[in-house]
Amino acid sequence: MGTLTIRSSQKIFTEQEVSGLTGICLEHLRNLTRDKRLGRAAEAAAEAAGTAEKWFYTLSDLMVLTLVCRRCEH
Repeated sequence: MGTLTIRSSQKIFTEQEVSGLTGICLEHLRNLTRDKRLGRAAEAAAEAAGTAEKWFYTLSDLMVLTLVCRRCEH
């Protein structure tokens, strides 16, 4: 991910933004999300559009992820 711009008023983060901020790859991020029950899935919208489910995170979720998991080395 290139340059990531976050507004100070931003309250919701996409999984790509969280991955870029924390250094956790998307695969590990999704696994942690399910295991730790973090984030919110946009499942209804994903099913209607026929796309993969997308995850959204709050600032609290972001703080927990940075404490629970290290950056991915791969």
